[in-house]
Amino acid sequence: MFTDFKEDESRWNSILAVMRYVALFRGVNVSGKNKLPMALLREALEATPFYDVTTYIQSGNIVFNADLEIATCEQIIADLLNAEFDLNVPVIVREQVTIKEILKVNPFETRTIENSKFMSFGFLNESPVQEKVNATEEFSTELETFKIVDDVIYFYCGVGFGKTKMTNAWFEKKLGVTSTMRNYNTTLKLTEL
Repeated sequence: MFTDFKEDESRWNSILAVMRYVALFRGVNVSGKNKLPMALLREALEATPFYDVTTYIQSGNIVFNADLEIATCEQIIADLLNAEFDLNVPVIVREQVTIKEILKVNPFETRTIENSKFMSFGFLNESPVQEKVNATEEFSTELETFKIVDDVIYFYCGVGFGKTKMTNAWFEKKLGVTSTMRNYNTTLKLTEL
């Protein structure tokens, strides 16, 4: 048995290189704009190098396997959205294990356990410059508290997301990067698919 593994080592190496990814779109199926039917998206993705593709709810979440780098996955998806659906929306891809780690190190874990509906995560296309992070974090309060770590915003919004002025667009403007937000329950589900 071990001999067979050694003889077929290249096949095993390629299998081990496959990653489970999560792709997050910004601004699809919101208020009737940027309509993207998930069934058609899954069908279109069959022509890509991705496999075991799953979509989750209508807000633009895909979980898939690929043996490609993140930047390549983002480009393939962005090109497909443009060519097949005439959409030009930001696409942010993370390894699924990275999202699991983000949940694990949530600085507001105690508050999240008390009421997870107030917790969300902002996934950024790149880490903002530290000066902008520092200036933005000055707006954090007890009710609307957030922490920006590398390319993630941890945001516990005790006033509720429908009432806060600290929207995804607000964070983008302050930080000078592209962001897409997901609530706690969606983020958790994306680690399980």
